[in-house]
Amino acid sequence: MKKSFLNTCPNFGDHHSDLKIPDNISAEENGDLLIRRLDCAVIELIVKTKKRPKFDSVRGVFWEGGLPYPNAGFRKKNHIQICIRNTNCIKGYFRP
Repeated sequence: MKKSFLNTCPNFGDHHSDLKIPDNISAEENGDLLIRRLDCAVIELIVKTKKRPKFDSVRGVFWEGGLPYPNAGFRKKNHIQICIRNTNCIKGYFRP
């Protein structure tokens, strides 16, 4: 992942380009980086440059928020995000 980050940087901020390195930015007062444009760019580079296997989906785990109680092993806003990159994998969906 660090290698992909370093490979992402030359694609942005080049003096011949108007592209800038994306930032992860906070959307809340607690400082959680909820808008993850940089992380997205790095993951996109990994997925696009990987020769084999091709990825139909990508999963990410996010440890966010404060501790719900002292010495907790998780945080208030922990969650998993799934990105389905190959829409042929979607057989159906439901609305809760």
